[in-house]
Amino acid sequence: MGTAIEWTDTVWNPVTGCSKVSEGCRNCYAFALHDMRHKAFQEGKKLPQQYAKPFSKIQLFPDRLVQPMKWKKSKRVFVNSMADLFHNDVPDDFIWNVFDIMAKSPQHTFQVLTKRPDRMMEMLSGRYWRDLGTSARPYFARIIKGEQREGDMPFLPNVWLGTSVENQKAADERVQYLLETPAAVRFLSCEPLLGQVDLEFTVQFEHPDNEGYGVQAIKGIDWIIVGGESGPNARPMHSDWVESLRDQCEEYGVPFFFKQWGEWVPFNQMDTFPGHETRTVKIGKQRAGRLLDGQEWNQFPDRGERDAN
Repeated sequence: MGTAIEWTDTVWNPVTGCSKVSEGCRNCYAFALHDMRHKAFQEGKKLPQQYAKPFSKIQLFPDRLVQPMKWKKSKRVFVNSMADLFHNDVPDDFIWNVFDIMAKSPQHTFQVLTKRPDRMMEMLSGRYWRDLGTSARPYFARIIKGEQREGDMPFLPNVWLGTSVENQKAADERVQYLLETPAAVRFLSCEPLLGQVDLEFTVQFEHPDNEGYGVQAIKGIDWIIVGGESGPNARPMHSDWVESLRDQCEEYGVPFFFKQWGEWVPFNQMDTFPGHETRTVKIGKQRAGRLLDGQEWNQFPDRGERDAN
């Protein structure tokens, strides 16, 4: 299935449904899209059976698990654009099935994004991926819990793990769990960005880089996506918030991807208001575009270049 999401090639939804946990969820596009179709389904419109239930109901689709194995062309795959894989109502066994498919599909890069990185950390820490493949079918992996053996890896090299960060509160609550999770690539989705986020703060917890003194959070992040909110109730995003994250990325060599301004654009980012003090005007997502200081920012991390840690 194709997608209009700029930072991925396709979406894969073996799970649908979610529940709101923070300010970034208030105007969730997935809620709005699903529940609009749910209402149409109730009115008798011919739609897939998944829309018979509201979005607050977690639904599992085992028949969709094998979809990536059928795609011959290598893709970046956003896992569960219509759900959170680590929602408490998704059974552990089903999550392991998703990871099993990702392990058996090394031709793809899977992007897993969650607002529940605490559960992700708990599930993935202390587990290793053992390559049971052959030269004809490399990396036919199996997950091992317990003692690591030579050749085992603490992460799947084709799986990127991320968490959503809409403001400093979310960063303070979630980033530490992401940094504690073994991953080939760790990323943040700062969309919708609703406030200033400083990733140069010191996180006090056990981490291989901190030597007992804490770690600057951005040093453990491999990619940052930033975007403003879209939709009828969208909240504006200040250009200072975006520029601050871009500057932090540039200082620490972290790839930066600017997805969109959303419905609102600051005057100082518009040709029609050059030099104007920063305020925002609602002109719609398409007109607002995705230029930051006159250019697109489309940086990606190298695929799975992180050393095991």
